[in-house]
Amino acid sequence: MKKNDRYDLEILDNGMNFEGIAKYDHQVVFIPETLKGEIIDTKIIKVNKSYAIGKVESIKKISMKRCEPFCEVYFKCGGCSCQHIEYNEQLKLKREIVENALAKQNVSVQKINHTIGMGIPMYYRNKVQYPVRRNLKEETKIGFYLKRSHAIVENISCYIQHYEIDRIAKLVFEKLVREGFVGYSDDKKDGDIRHIIIRRGANTHEVMIVIVVNHQEAFQSDRFNMIVKELSSEIENIKSIYLNLNNSVTNEILGRNEKLIFGEKYIYDYIGKYKYAISPKSFFQVNTIQAEVLYQTLKDGLKLNQREILFDLYSGVGSIGIFLSNDVAKVYGIEIEKQAVEMANINISENNITNAEYIAGSVEEKIVEFKERNISPDVIVVDPPRKGLDEESIQYILEFAPEKIGYVSCNPATLARDLKLLSEKYSVLSVTPVDMFPQTSAIESVAILKRK
Repeated sequence: MKKNDRYDLEILDNGMNFEGIAKYDHQVVFIPETLKGEIIDTKIIKVNKSYAIGKVESIKKISMKRCEPFCEVYFKCGGCSCQHIEYNEQLKLKREIVENALAKQNVSVQKINHTIGMGIPMYYRNKVQYPVRRNLKEETKIGFYLKRSHAIVENISCYIQHYEIDRIAKLVFEKLVREGFVGYSDDKKDGDIRHIIIRRGANTHEVMIVIVVNHQEAFQSDRFNMIVKELSSEIENIKSIYLNLNNSVTNEILGRNEKLIFGEKYIYDYIGKYKYAISPKSFFQVNTIQAEVLYQTLKDGLKLNQREILFDLYSGVGSIGIFLSNDVAKVYGIEIEKQAVEMANINISENNITNAEYIAGSVEEKIVEFKERNISPDVIVVDPPRKGLDEESIQYILEFAPEKIGYVSCNPATLARDLKLLSEKYSVLSVTPVDMFPQTSAIESVAILKRK
């Protein structure tokens, strides 16, 4: 098999990122945007020792589960990965991916539930980060990154984020271009604007604008001040406009230095009855509707009572612990990011919660401190990053031996690996996938464990 070869290949299965998996002469071939059962006229675009990557030239046999993408730039844009799949099939595939990951690790689960989907799986994102770049013709463009590239696919009408966010982003972009500000060049490392970020409260409709700049000089001018004045008067429910300085050469979107140039420090939104403050750098679930479903699924599965002490590890801004606080005696949250802990404490205050305490530090170090304080949890909730829990954290959890564990995961592979280790002392009662990110391959899951 060589690059540019053409083959008719049958898709045998779909992988973790919804890519089609085929085989040719015992070699695995990954083909994006294809479905199990389809026969694809495939052009090989990359060959490695253990696998190859192909692209669709034409479809010889079409799956009944294939549908027409609703976005005109879907096949170019790197944002969504499964608009070509009927939504019910997306939900089924996400459950199968979780099921396969657990089976690979030989994790015994009493029940793997069906994926909880959205009634309308569109317009759900409450945050957008639009790159602004100059192309080879030195034209400033806004859109999303082309797949596997930093080239811009022009688009300011994304069907998975709220349409009001798109309207605001377009308005900000047009005003900046009108006044002569230019997009960043990844090649030349120059330009004015790197990103336009819009955050909007799904329930409050409050709006925050963050303009990420490559330097500050051009933004200390009358023309920029005029733009700020126009935006503050033209956008309904606008609460904050920030400048964020990022002159690094990394792929990080936000830099360390930010300045509030209009309005209030935070916007607010609700998950269920709980109010949360949101800053430019706050982690806040981008799908507010499904965040409530996710947290309620966790709460229902844990069957909490008001005598229990709950540890909320990797607690972020406290969103999970606060949501569960009314059902337990005490919540202790541990989070390594100091700014996130500050936000968690603001959120405690906003909700008049008196039985929660959030502490800055590593999980490993603070768990030792809790042991020294003779504080032991009845319930531990974890919501780790994609890499999952480290072995030391798992060991501490096993040593604490809480009666129940709730594990919120954004990566089926690391969830399965960690559940395998925890199942030494715990039974896995259930795993429930929750579709937080329709039209993408991202999978969130809630696992409920009980001490054997």
